[in-house]
Amino acid sequence: MFEEKTYKKCMCKGPQWHRRGKLKGKPVLDEEGVQKIGYLGTGCPRLSERNHGTWHFFLELPAGPDGKRQRFRPGGFPTQKKAAAECKKLWKQHQDGLDVGVRETTGDSLIRWITGKKDIALGTANKYREHIDLHINPYIGLVDRKDLRKAHIEGIFASIADRNTEIELHRDYVDLLTADCERKRVAWREGSKADRPVLRAAWMEARELLASERKKKRRVTGPTTQHRILATLRSALADALLAEEVSKNWAELVTLPKVKAPKPLLWTPARVAHWRATGEVPGKVMVWTPQLLGEFLDTYVTDDLFDLWHFMALRGPRRGETCALPWSEVDLDQMQVTISQQLVYIASQLYQTAPKADSERTINLDSESARLLADRRDRQAVQRKKAGRAWKETGLVFTKENGEAYHPDYLTYRFAKLVELADLPPITLHGLRHGAACIAHYGGADMKDISDQLGHSGIQITADTYTNTLEEAKQAQAEAALAVVPRASRPAPVEAPVPEPAPVEAPAPVPVLAPTGGRLTALRRAQQKKLAAKAELVPV
Repeated sequence: MFEEKTYKKCMCKGPQWHRRGKLKGKPVLDEEGVQKIGYLGTGCPRLSERNHGTWHFFLELPAGPDGKRQRFRPGGFPTQKKAAAECKKLWKQHQDGLDVGVRETTGDSLIRWITGKKDIALGTANKYREHIDLHINPYIGLVDRKDLRKAHIEGIFASIADRNTEIELHRDYVDLLTADCERKRVAWREGSKADRPVLRAAWMEARELLASERKKKRRVTGPTTQHRILATLRSALADALLAEEVSKNWAELVTLPKVKAPKPLLWTPARVAHWRATGEVPGKVMVWTPQLLGEFLDTYVTDDLFDLWHFMALRGPRRGETCALPWSEVDLDQMQVTISQQLVYIASQLYQTAPKADSERTINLDSESARLLADRRDRQAVQRKKAGRAWKETGLVFTKENGEAYHPDYLTYRFAKLVELADLPPITLHGLRHGAACIAHYGGADMKDISDQLGHSGIQITADTYTNTLEEAKQAQAEAALAVVPRASRPAPVEAPVPEPAPVEAPAPVPVLAPTGGRLTALRRAQQKKLAAKAELVPV
């Protein structure tokens, strides 16, 4: 039964008197018989004054599972009305099932939640912790867990928007400093001999300022990341709601602007020509046509990681899955590989974990991929014998010369460098995965087959994001639709004129990615001779 009890209290000091029992009204004496001096509390004669003292309330809740009663005596309220309202609020929270006896901030509860979260992947848990540490706790970490409301969560994203504005302004400032530094460098180089010391000092000062401001550059928190931050908070509050720690999942009531996933675009000849003329990339996610992919593979057929590029381009595994592929999951007789693990990079350290949800799968190999993996196995045996005791037995397919696993970030960097050296339209390493889906679709695979190949939980994400039908396939579909309609007489199709063969130029030298160190080593010289010999054998 709820009973509202409020009272007024102050911190004045004065003589102490007994307030109950047989000694009620008599002075409280110490060991020497002197009346004690202490806080008057509710017995202060000045409490009748309007601005003297503060209001408190007393609430006793039923005994919990441990049999102990819970008594609350909060205070510091300026009016009796506010003390009574807080008393009713505490009682209602108790009636809703919340553990009102625990005082915990939102930040502490989120850290406790992610620390005890054992049913998610290691990489997912790391992202959750990153969202909590960088974006959530700095804004609402000190809010009491029971006081958290929708307005607090909306405040997170309002603050992120303000921070993004500051970051963008600072980036514009750095661009201005960059232009100013370059202008002063040119003035120093082209200035007269008498003015050059002064011009050089001005350039050095501008360069130091630019270097200092570049260190302060930060990345904006984009719309996609904001949706993931909200999803993290929504998941945490959902678990807290099940544990009866909060009364409602307030994150479910917060809405953010919708984010449209970027659609993959093909590097058509027109887009390639525009890119070569202006340097502009038409979209965030670009995909090579089979012709461009074939040009890349032909260019780097002698690259040490050619088999890896071929495997990723044709079969579409993720880079972490490729780096973690063990020989125990490769069956060259059946021409199959099983994706059962991946490498993830967390807190400056590599971890071998299970792949993403529903991503354990078996991928069929084409004949060339199977042959390349067989060559890789033979080459790795020679490397193992040559390395001797320095060999690191990881059991992985794609390894360095000492058997060590490749870092996923290294593959991303190396691929981007190879694309640049080959003067091909830029795509990301993950763009090879998009291209593999595209090629499989053009080869006749249906959405279910492509979804299984890529390790998706359903065909929807495959159809919406990963597959972009090739122009040749679109034309074939258009012709097929025309053939469905019966016609008494149909004009003969107009054949496209056959262009005259263009004069064949001498093959360009094959670009080579320089080994780490910068100097031409014997390995690089041998590779250049091999590539030069290959270039001379190209049919004309």
